[in-house]
Amino acid sequence: MTTTRSSYQEGSIDRVSRAKDRPDVWVYRWRETAPDGKRVQRKKVIGDVTKYKTRSDAKKAVENLRAQINADTPLVTTMTVEEAWGHFQMNELHDPEINRSTSTISNYKTLFATHILPHWGSVPLNEVDAVDVEAWLRRLKTAPVRRKGEEPSRPVLFQPDSRPLAPATKSKIKSRMYTLFEHAKRHKLHTANPMESVRQGSKRAKKPHVLTISETVAIMSQVTNPAIRLAVLVAGVTGLRRSEIRGLKWQDVDPVAHWLHPTQGYVGTEVTPLKTEASGEVIPIPAALSVAFTEWRSQTLYCADEDWVFASPATSGRSPYWFDSALVRQLRPAAKRAQVTKRLGWHTFRRSLATLLTSRKEGVKVVQSLMRHADPRITMELYAQGEEESMREAQKHLSGLFLADKMAS
Repeated sequence: MTTTRSSYQEGSIDRVSRAKDRPDVWVYRWRETAPDGKRVQRKKVIGDVTKYKTRSDAKKAVENLRAQINADTPLVTTMTVEEAWGHFQMNELHDPEINRSTSTISNYKTLFATHILPHWGSVPLNEVDAVDVEAWLRRLKTAPVRRKGEEPSRPVLFQPDSRPLAPATKSKIKSRMYTLFEHAKRHKLHTANPMESVRQGSKRAKKPHVLTISETVAIMSQVTNPAIRLAVLVAGVTGLRRSEIRGLKWQDVDPVAHWLHPTQGYVGTEVTPLKTEASGEVIPIPAALSVAFTEWRSQTLYCADEDWVFASPATSGRSPYWFDSALVRQLRPAAKRAQVTKRLGWHTFRRSLATLLTSRKEGVKVVQSLMRHADPRITMELYAQGEEESMREAQKHLSGLFLADKMAS
């Protein structure tokens, strides 16, 4: 499949001095065709040298912009992956009808800039082969951790810190490439989607840890911040995702009727839509959790209906607590003090709830409703994990067989 393009342009990156006592900046320059047909010079400041220390750093930072520029330029040639990515950014990535969240858009840009474009950017769409993509995915590793003071522009020949990318990350990369090719097909930029034949699973390399009720209680007893302690309680009882807990406002909580009604998420510094339609369902909560909400509302300075439930004093309540920081500074040290050695993340509490429910023989539909899974297959995977734990517990009743075996020998 061919399309109209002029010559592909890399553009140029120059280091430009500024006024006294201000750091130099990197400026990206390229040419565009004006409506009258004349070629005109364009430029854009990428950032200063404190942010991008080397030219190669600045060049990497401009990859997404360069893809957009080349998506608009004309000559008959086969469209490359990078040009298709530029077209995708211009026409679909931010489409309000699709309503991608800020975090999803950021993930697209990160995966294309870090993994996809460096390898496939200059490859024509019709030369991307499923078998080659599979082999490439199997070779993918995490970015090596550079030593302090090491020059970023120099290649790392020995990469002791690199390890294979997690299957879930590889699956996400495949998914992003699949979406790109579907976009190319819709816009008649290409005729096929080789990603349909790419085999890449998302099964975890290691089974994630789940907490028992006693372990969760032990961790909570070591957390000194009452807001974070309540957040753990909400995660453990309702199974809300981290972003959904951060996105709770007091108007979303009814301690009299005993329910929560999530209406938004909060990722990083941005308010985001909920992950799925099912995520916005009303969630029943036990009376004890309603009491905990009421007690916290009587303590916090930010108790108006439109305030965040977990408003951070550091931002004068303008945004919720930064849960990543709370995990590192409070929850994991609390787990260590409680002598809980399992790997802990916010999603651990959601996963632990699902495992507990399934081990107590709750029906799949009940678990799916409480966890608000749009895809019942996810619930079945968690149900299977809970069933496995139940089977192990059942086998303990047979421990006498091993004693009898030792006596016989």
